[in-house]
Amino acid sequence: MKPVQIATALLLLAAGACTQNTPQYSLSGGENGVFSSRNAGSPISLERIKSMSDDQVIATFGTPALDRKDGPVRALRYNSDGCTLFVYISGSPGRAQFADAYDTRLRPLSSVDQCAGSVAAQKGRVAQVVNS
Repeated sequence: MKPVQIATALLLLAAGACTQNTPQYSLSGGENGVFSSRNAGSPISLERIKSMSDDQVIATFGTPALDRKDGPVRALRYNSDGCTLFVYISGSPGRAQFADAYDTRLRPLSSVDQCAGSVAAQKGRVAQVVNS
């Protein structure tokens, strides 16, 4: 190889090493969730959930399937026959700050409204059926 070709090859090799292809990770494969429930209830908006105190969240959705405290944030998980709802509470007194929802295959739902409605309509029933 000629010195010019070697220099060009080294330059291209160095330029290729400088580019980054950041991998995009997704536990759900990037698919959107699909909501389907036999008892969907009335949708409850994210804005309404975010206005609730922790006591109001429990009164609306029942006893959570999971109640976990991570630092200043309390995460509550609720299940219905069609979805899983997470409500995140923080502050003193505790208020809902955020909620997100997933279908039964743990793919993210575009809106929490339908999932929240089904959890409220079925509160306590799914846990009783699972524990029977």
